[in-house]
Amino acid sequence: MINKLDKTDRTTQKSVPFPSNTASIIMTKEVCPMNRREMLQWLGLAGLAAVAGCSRRSNGQPGAQKPLDSARSEHLKRVQNTVAVASRGSVKEMVERALRPLGGIEKFVKPGDTVVLKPNAAWLRTPEQAANTNPEVIAALIELCKAAGAKRILIAEHTCDEPATVCFEMSGIRRVADAAGATIVNANNKGMYRPVQIAGAKVLNQTEVVRDVLEADCFINVPVAKDHSATRLTLGLKNLMGIVWDRQTWHVQGVHECIGDFVLAVKPHLTIIDATRILVTKGPKGPGEVRQPNQVIAAVDPVAADAFATTLFGLKPEDIGYIMHAHQLGAGEARLNRLNITRV
Repeated sequence: MINKLDKTDRTTQKSVPFPSNTASIIMTKEVCPMNRREMLQWLGLAGLAAVAGCSRRSNGQPGAQKPLDSARSEHLKRVQNTVAVASRGSVKEMVERALRPLGGIEKFVKPGDTVVLKPNAAWLRTPEQAANTNPEVIAALIELCKAAGAKRILIAEHTCDEPATVCFEMSGIRRVADAAGATIVNANNKGMYRPVQIAGAKVLNQTEVVRDVLEADCFINVPVAKDHSATRLTLGLKNLMGIVWDRQTWHVQGVHECIGDFVLAVKPHLTIIDATRILVTKGPKGPGEVRQPNQVIAAVDPVAADAFATTLFGLKPEDIGYIMHAHQLGAGEARLNRLNITRV
């Protein structure tokens, strides 16, 4: 059961109870659009959830991410509680500085690696509207990964708006990818996914995940921090919905629980939260009010990264259900007083 879990009534701006074990259908224009086949699938699953509830499997297995070598695995353990926050200079300089307390990109990316970057590039919005990850953050990461010897750099996204090609163009992600020789992975095709079972999940026992993510030597999650109509905020953990095929059933089963469950199976090796610009109203798509904290947040623990990022909005980790659910499952640390927050 999720403690202190609520959602915000956007009309009254009051908190109302959010039952953690109740199948809830959230119908908003911000939920990614469905075609006819997906709608029929979704309605069928909603009916099953209403009649039978969400059953839990006892034989689930962890997601099959490519295992890390021992050196990288040990390094990740050493910096597990570190959250680095950079807030001066250019975007490129902030990305570089945010990585230093974690040992630099060389601790994560090795010569010959295939690296997958997962920005938020889901919307037909320009960089200035802050609905997508700042392309300058992605450009800086591509440059750093190449300098560390990465052989292939993929940028993966399952967009909400369509056509996906226009999302990549408007967001600026296509421009920086082409300029640096990175490859866009348009994940709007079910053939690009692989089934994953989730051991220890409370609700989400299995799902389908972009194959390139599971096979990557290094997986870097690069969300933008912003308001969200269904989950209050979207940060790193929620950005992972962009590597999943069937996202609509998450809203049926309980979106906070599914987001928290998912990180048990598929965990980024590194999370870099773009807070250069943040969308503080009318998220996730906007247009809404945009503020400029001019910060870049980096952490190995995706729960810790999100926990700190809540403070950008005047909130606490306890205010966001999926953060607390992931914490309670042991997927990461949400208590700010247990983290080594390093400002650089």
